[in-house]
Amino acid sequence: MKKTAAAILAAGFAAASLLPAAACASKGQEQSLEGTYVLAAAVFEGIDCTDDFQTYTATFSENGTLRVIIGYLSSIETRNSTYTFDGTTVTESYANKTYTYVMEGENMRTEYDGMSILLTREQEEEGPQAVDFESVLFGPDVADSKFFNYCPAILTETVDGQEIMHVWYCTNKDDGVIMDHIGYRKGVKQEDGKWLFSEQQIVLAPTPGTWDSRHTCDPAVIRGNFRYQGSEYTYLMAYLGCTTEDYQKNETGIAVANAPEGPWVKVTSLNPIVPWYDNGDEAEEQAKYEAMQGTSSIYWGTGMPALISLDGSGDVLMFYQSTLQGTGIQRWDFSDLDHPTCSFTTRITHNGILNSAGQKCNIGIPDFAYDPVTERLYVCGVTNERNPADVTITRVNSHCMVAYLKGIDSVETLCETLQNGSYTWKMAGYIGPADTGWERNHNPGIVRDERGWLNGAEEVRVIVATGHNSWDNENIFTYRLHGAVVEV
Repeated sequence: MKKTAAAILAAGFAAASLLPAAACASKGQEQSLEGTYVLAAAVFEGIDCTDDFQTYTATFSENGTLRVIIGYLSSIETRNSTYTFDGTTVTESYANKTYTYVMEGENMRTEYDGMSILLTREQEEEGPQAVDFESVLFGPDVADSKFFNYCPAILTETVDGQEIMHVWYCTNKDDGVIMDHIGYRKGVKQEDGKWLFSEQQIVLAPTPGTWDSRHTCDPAVIRGNFRYQGSEYTYLMAYLGCTTEDYQKNETGIAVANAPEGPWVKVTSLNPIVPWYDNGDEAEEQAKYEAMQGTSSIYWGTGMPALISLDGSGDVLMFYQSTLQGTGIQRWDFSDLDHPTCSFTTRITHNGILNSAGQKCNIGIPDFAYDPVTERLYVCGVTNERNPADVTITRVNSHCMVAYLKGIDSVETLCETLQNGSYTWKMAGYIGPADTGWERNHNPGIVRDERGWLNGAEEVRVIVATGHNSWDNENIFTYRLHGAVVEV
């Protein structure tokens, strides 16, 4: 592979040197640069360095602007630049510096940190394309539109020997309009190990005049048996809803369906099942909320749920974020949603949780999975790291972590352990810019089976929301879903 990349780069340079200058100029002048060029090869003194890059892209717009994203070793560099093109050479201008690219047909070459870089034009293909799991899984190019994908819920099943991945996530329905909806795609694993995802379906939307009239987002889904208003359902979704423009006073609700794509029926008789003031007194908390208005403080409420089925039927652990509780936990019997029962409410203990710098932190925006084979409860969440430093309106984290509890030999042990709170998490690993090539890595979901379980896992597959720190528009429009793997 190393020799091949070096040979590709050398051959490209040699071919370019044989072309008459006038011929190159004539061809270049007719050529449109608009589009994205991606890394084909990086060579330093005959040694292939391509694998040292997580990403290297240069996206040219016809208005003379250029965005360069370079993920090299553990560093991320982004440039919002302008450019000129004289027919053979592109000159990029950024922060009083210039960078040069020499055209070679559909390719261009440049230099980076002493390395010879060959970039090739990314070909636009019609219809969905299969992708590696450790890549952006789907969604439009961030340079082409204003859509976002984040906060995934993932379930897998095997049908006729083929692995299927169901992904629900938060998105916007209309280009550039920040109004949260819940989208869904079905992924099918191909023979070469790549994943082919279906087109997006919007499966849950805000309901005017109700508690979730402004946003519906942050889904969590499990399979089981749930009865509601005389009908039987096989899927349960917990989700965040709110009526506020600025994401305050969020609440948690549930919905049911008989297929991953729906139709989903909101359980209106229970919703919101966890109100924005959680276990507090509503009047008292309303007074606190009103006192915060006009300040920088936010009364966030409840939401970002996670679900684990304890019995494959209606016995469910529901986790959620809360202004008052931190990460709250409730055990519900949802078998009969007209008469559900909650047997306990508690909160997560953060003992043992560290960021990638070894500093103590709390579990943030978590997802959970139970593995009865290894007797572990896994958690994946964001750390307290924001690297590079936050300078934008959308302040999300740069790293996610995976940790676990040992000795969880049954679901009853799991519930007892969570209730007594005397446990310490063991760190398994981290997902950051060096892994994904994106500055921001946040709102993760664990790839689990339909109960929310793993089964003797030697690795934990996670899908994180990625994003950039600096963007021409709001950074939320750079959020995409990216797969990552943590060995455990």
